[in-house]
Amino acid sequence: MPEQARITSVEAVRAFRADLLVYLEKARGVVDEVSEEVSRTRSWLQDDRSAYWAQQIRRRTLVLEQAQAELFSARLGGAHQNLQLQQMAVRRAKLALEEAETKVKTTKHWLREYPAQVEPLARHADLLRHTLVSDMGKAVETLTQTIAALDAYAELKAPVAEPPAAPAAE
Repeated sequence: MPEQARITSVEAVRAFRADLLVYLEKARGVVDEVSEEVSRTRSWLQDDRSAYWAQQIRRRTLVLEQAQAELFSARLGGAHQNLQLQQMAVRRAKLALEEAETKVKTTKHWLREYPAQVEPLARHADLLRHTLVSDMGKAVETLTQTIAALDAYAELKAPVAEPPAAPAAE
């Protein structure tokens, strides 16, 4: 004969099931948020940052060209006071352009590295989502069936022992 279960409270099983449902809901939300963030970051790198820094290179190149033209004009005009200001403006414009070029290189680097660095970790989140949906869904169903079986068992009435028959009067 199989061993008997020693369940002292069906309410404890119900409470565990309820807590498990709350946990699953929160965990699914977090895993979904992680997946969305991974996708948003990739899109941000591809679309937003790449376009932004390419535009910044164009803009900063124009600023540098303008500063160089003003420096050239200052040299031709012989304005020595303006010459130092124009040289500083050219240096600032060159630094700004170099910064934009560095940002483009960094963005391209991360676009290449993103699949190797981030996507393996994102796969772990996908596996966790599968576990939460599939395996834990089965666990909730099993708990539901267990609670129903325990409730049905609790409804059973113990067999009433019939009083012994009175001895027949002789």
